[in-house]
Amino acid sequence: MHLDIKTKVGKVVIRGLKDKPGVAADIFNELSKKRIDIICISFDTAIKGKADLAFVVYESQLEETKTNLYAILYDEDNVEIFVDENVALLIFSGIEGNTQLIADAFNLIASSGANIEMISSSREEVYVLIKSRLIDSVIDMFKAIYPKSIVYLDGQEIW
Repeated sequence: MHLDIKTKVGKVVIRGLKDKPGVAADIFNELSKKRIDIICISFDTAIKGKADLAFVVYESQLEETKTNLYAILYDEDNVEIFVDENVALLIFSGIEGNTQLIADAFNLIASSGANIEMISSSREEVYVLIKSRLIDSVIDMFKAIYPKSIVYLDGQEIW
């Protein structure tokens, strides 16, 4: 397993979206026109016709993302947009659907004292968002558990 940590990211949460077909498509179509790079997405189960959509973008695109979301959602009632710049994205690679490695990654995060803000995954990778102030603790735990693995911090190999 390898760990890639991205600290120059931000979390965007849209709360209270109407649960109807095409809402997410409309949002991401508009953001794609502005060349906003979406790193990972998480969608909450709809309750009473409302849902939350969260995603991670690069820090350099946060302000533009927020501005565009207000324009896209201007006529939506009771929709709130939240942005958190104090986060870091952990990308655990080499998992390849191995449930034990996924459990190990979550245990590592818990042992470091970090609370998971958001999770997204593919067959080969698990994306986990945590508060950025806890990065050093996560790196220390990862080194202790996986001494032969590689850790990248913002694209630079640090161990």
